[in-house]
Amino acid sequence: MQTIGERLEEARKRKGISIREAAETTKIRGDYLQKFEANSFDIDLPPLYLRGFLRSYARFLELDPERIVGEFDSLGGREGKPARRDTRENYGRVDFGEAPRSPEPAESAPSGGRTGPDQAVLLKFGLLGGGALLLIVIIILLINVLFTRSPARPAPAPGAAGTTVQAEAVQTLTLTAVDATRVKVVQELDGAVLFNGAMARAETKSFKKQGKLLITVESGKNLRMEVNGKSYPVPLEGYGRFALD
Repeated sequence: MQTIGERLEEARKRKGISIREAAETTKIRGDYLQKFEANSFDIDLPPLYLRGFLRSYARFLELDPERIVGEFDSLGGREGKPARRDTRENYGRVDFGEAPRSPEPAESAPSGGRTGPDQAVLLKFGLLGGGALLLIVIIILLINVLFTRSPARPAPAPGAAGTTVQAEAVQTLTLTAVDATRVKVVQELDGAVLFNGAMARAETKSFKKQGKLLITVESGKNLRMEVNGKSYPVPLEGYGRFALD
């Protein structure tokens, strides 16, 4: 009766391929395939990997993979023996026949290796730290608002404002028409129109002046101005508008 290795070697030669070509196709190391065909399974691999490699190689050679693995198990092929070393060496592609079971939900550890209580404590401290940081930012903003606000202007002395108003209220503007013209006088303080109309030659108009006046004249050269008896020149010859403080 043929051994496992003899059957593998015979099937490979029947396909007309070399160990190297078989290794490149199956992604299994060539020295492993040589040992399989030599019926030497003393390979420093976990039993699960050995079965997977045998199953993949048998399927590639068009043999019954389950029969090959069954014969390997009947020989006591490292069943239950621990691996002699934990290695991360790339053994090649393994066909285990069935997908490994995913761990039960109760066994899966939280991300980062932390347990539920640990994560709750970290979350609590994170929220406390975030709240403290937010409080500090709010306090800094309030301090900036309080100390950068423009100082309030001091209120004028009780008698000062009244004196100014009275001083301006007693000013009297007198307009005299050297020749016929039209005049409009507007008080800027409240927008009141003090006069708007025509003035005949030698006609005189007087107004109480409080603050700045805006005067529009049709012919500046035909108008004369006096404020409290003091003469002021009209700053234009023809039509225009000017301000009188």
